[in-house]
Amino acid sequence: MEKEKILFGAGQKRRYERAEDRIYFKQLPYTPVEHLQLEPFEIHEKFADKDYIILTDNTEVLPGVTSEMIDWWWANMEKGYYLWAPGEHYGFDWLVPPCEGGYDNCLEATYEFNPVEPLLVARMNIGKYYPLKQCYDHVCMSSFKSAALKEGEMILIHTWKDVEGGVWWRNLCLEERRWYETVGSAFANIPEFPSHMEYEAGRLCEFLPTLYDLWKDHPDPWENIHWDMRARQREDGTWEHICPNNPPTVDDVDPNVILKK
Repeated sequence: MEKEKILFGAGQKRRYERAEDRIYFKQLPYTPVEHLQLEPFEIHEKFADKDYIILTDNTEVLPGVTSEMIDWWWANMEKGYYLWAPGEHYGFDWLVPPCEGGYDNCLEATYEFNPVEPLLVARMNIGKYYPLKQCYDHVCMSSFKSAALKEGEMILIHTWKDVEGGVWWRNLCLEERRWYETVGSAFANIPEFPSHMEYEAGRLCEFLPTLYDLWKDHPDPWENIHWDMRARQREDGTWEHICPNNPPTVDDVDPNVILKK
């Protein structure tokens, strides 16, 4: 029997018609984070044939946030997606949730900037695809497609590490030159993109510590995924995740939280 397909969404949302103008909401108050000017990351020689262009490379300081919180966030985004950028995040669905696909095979549909056409975001195995020489202690790598990018794909890399009082949070967007020269950047026609990224960074500090604290002891490993997204460098200078971050199994259930009959 074919398994029933279930969508795991972030909650209620308005369904926009394709030709309908979206409602623009004011941003909620947030504290802007500090931006750091650092040496640029470089493409590893192994990926020279991809001819990647680094379109953006930004590093911010997120006070009050820890790497463990961000590791958890990438597997539990449905719990706070609307809090991340209130008024600018229009919807979220796990097409393949982490509890079924793990890190390598989860797939999300996020509605940012466009409430009708989602960004389709797939996690990428960094041991196979991470193209940079440098990496912080933790990393999440994704490819995404959108209506604005009809061919090719864009690569989004988030990498972070604990520092005193918070984390360094670095975000890079890459695209193969052949696609960039053909279709350009998916963000070229999104004038609010820079302010949106600043909004997300500031809001992450506002809600994530509280949200993580509420969920951290929840006993069901299918409802409360805990990933370990630490990375290590291999002898050839490429990177891999220390842990596979597979879907949970019954062996992951703590016997001390099971009610004995």
